[in-house]
Order: sequence, then structure tokens, then C-alpha cells
Amino acid sequence: MKKPIKILHIDGDWKIVYIIIRAGSFIKSLVPLKTALNLLKKEKFDLIISEPHHWAILTSQAAPDGR
Repeated sequence: MKKPIKILHIDGDWKIVYIIIRAGSFIKSLVPLKTALNLLKKEKFDLIISEPHHWAILTSQAAPDGR
């Protein structure tokens, strides 16, 4: 099974959403700021979007065929 895609989204009102996408499932949950900080220290995210800062950070991935 492929590894899940992990996304952290900070909206314009500073609400933080943690999203996990896996084959056949989509998990989305609001997290408090303190929890988000701990997640950033412990987890590797595929995408981080911060609307207040107007930036997005995308983690580079290997090509699907392994190149």
C-alpha cells in the first residue's frame, strides 16, 4: 500500500486543518495550534499551506516509476 499523503493547512483565520489522504480514505480534522506545532516537529508533511503567510511548501517526491 502506498504511504499516505499528509497535508497541513492554515487558513486565513489561523484555523489549522490536518489532512491525511490514503487509497480509499480521506481524513480531515481541526487541530489546535499547540498540537500543530508538535505535529510539525514529529511528522513529515507532503504539503504545508499557510494562507496568512501566502506560501505553500511542497515536499519533493520521487517519480511514480521510481526514477
